[in-house]
Amino acid sequence: MPEPPKHAKTLVVGRPNVLDEQGFLEDVKTILRSKLLTNGGPFVSQLEQGAREYLGVKHVVAVSNATVGLELALRARRFAPGAEVLLPSFTFVATAHAVACAGLTPVFCDVDEASHFMSVASAERATTPKTVAVVGVHLWGRAGDAAALEAFAAKRSLDVFYDSAHAFGAAYADGAKVGTRGRAEVFSLHATKLLNGFEGGLIATNDDALAVAATRARNFGFSGQDTIVSMGTNAKLSEVHAALALRHLRVVDATLDAYRAVAAAYGDALGAAGLLDGPLTYWNAPFLGADSGCTHSYVCVRVEPAFGVSRDVVMAELRKAGVYAKRYFFPGVHAHAPYAHLAPREPGFLAATDALNASLLVLPTGAAVAADDVARVVAELTAIHGAGRVVADAGLAPADWDKSAYDTALATIEGERAALRAKLADLDRAEAGVRDSLALNLQLVANVEGGRGRDKP
Repeated sequence: MPEPPKHAKTLVVGRPNVLDEQGFLEDVKTILRSKLLTNGGPFVSQLEQGAREYLGVKHVVAVSNATVGLELALRARRFAPGAEVLLPSFTFVATAHAVACAGLTPVFCDVDEASHFMSVASAERATTPKTVAVVGVHLWGRAGDAAALEAFAAKRSLDVFYDSAHAFGAAYADGAKVGTRGRAEVFSLHATKLLNGFEGGLIATNDDALAVAATRARNFGFSGQDTIVSMGTNAKLSEVHAALALRHLRVVDATLDAYRAVAAAYGDALGAAGLLDGPLTYWNAPFLGADSGCTHSYVCVRVEPAFGVSRDVVMAELRKAGVYAKRYFFPGVHAHAPYAHLAPREPGFLAATDALNASLLVLPTGAAVAADDVARVVAELTAIHGAGRVVADAGLAPADWDKSAYDTALATIEGERAALRAKLADLDRAEAGVRDSLALNLQLVANVEGGRGRDKP
């Protein structure tokens, strides 16, 4: 496969959107002048109100990140310490961390291999008398089958929460926005998300008591000036974070259109390249219709055996070409050190999770990805598939993690250094010109003065 042209930009998963830079900078000036930097200032209040109206939910509580948001939502229910909470292993580790930090025990379940949403059959098998709640995880910008999960939970009197970190703007099958179901749904405002505020999270809930408890808990448990009524932490969102998120919220529908357009472009390009007839499975393909409720905030393919090399080899080859695709959520939360002792012992219990961990690849998308970027990614995939050569299939070494952010930062620094070198060369030339001019003029003055001396009587 040929080396990428040196001018080709690095393509990464989750490049941050910053869509109204000048407006945001004006907001920062307003915040600095007001001296209201945190502790529930006007921008946080506006963000909470705007999100409530957009989602159609009674309460939105802004917090410092989605991980602590889910933890606070779980703590608000005052479950017995150590009680069990069902969640999928095919999720970001933060879902399990939130459960564990709330003093509860994560119990890992499998997912449906097509939708990637928690398998109700797996949840049934994992339920015990200690189970008190279930956390469904909406992945890639699409709502899972909440109705089926809630019917299962209702039969067992289990609370339902949703980790909706990926899913702001998505809609359920009935048209209601994600954010309106369960005890609470939690969104991420991390820089990589479709709706971002650098960092941050939103707890959306129709439960009045949970909203009050979470609001108090994010501010150390205070209910008034000098009154602490519960345990709490410092999980407040700053005004600057809220200001960026609010700017993005105001244009979120246009952002959704951009993400959907990129997903459609991938579908067209992958189909035209002949990669969808066995080599790859395009997860987004069934949801490209306008009424699917999917935001396509992530673009996912499965690398099938017909591709000829493994997912990890494809990922490694793409990185050589400056395309930083990623594997999610490798190797599965149940396989990581903090939770390995909780992994299901039943053989094959997490079969779909294991299969996805070995084959799923997430491709660059977002407002910064243009049509020619999509064409470039698909061209690289086509070249890898058609190379017809044996590639060592050892997977990535432990140290070969996604360093794209560092690579991009270093490339930016080198570009700025080159610009400074060019500027310095210009200044050197200008200085030389000034010094030459000065020397010439000094010589002319000396010549004139010397001539005057000779003319004296």
